[in-house]
Amino acid sequence: MQINFKGTNYELTSEISTHARKKLQSVRKLLGKGTHAAFAYVDLGKETEAHQNGRIWYADINLEVSGKRYYTKATEETLENAVDKAVNELKSEILTVRKREQSLVRKGGGMFKSLMQGFSR
Repeated sequence: MQINFKGTNYELTSEISTHARKKLQSVRKLLGKGTHAAFAYVDLGKETEAHQNGRIWYADINLEVSGKRYYTKATEETLENAVDKAVNELKSEILTVRKREQSLVRKGGGMFKSLMQGFSR
C-alpha cells in the first residue's frame, strides 16, 4: 500500500506520520491480498488557524483499491484521536461493503439455483 501524507495548516511530524502509517496497516489486513496497488491519501491538519482549542484537528483519508474508493473524515481534539477515529470509520466502511457484496453473491446464487431447478423438471 502506498501512503501519501499532506499537512494543512500544520507541519507534519514524523511521530504522527508513523502513527497514521501504523494504523493504516490494520486496514491493509482487511483488504486482503492484492493490495499492493492500493493508494491511501491522508490529509492531516487544523480546521483553521484561528481556532486554538476544541475539535480543531482533522484527518481525511481517501483509499483507492482495485477501482473502489473509500473516504472518511474525522474531527477531534487531538490529531492522534482524529487519525484513530478516521481509520476505525474506514474499517467499518470496508466491512460494510464486503458484507453487502457477499449477500449479493449469495442472493444471486440462490436465484440461479432456483432457476436451474425449474429446468430440471
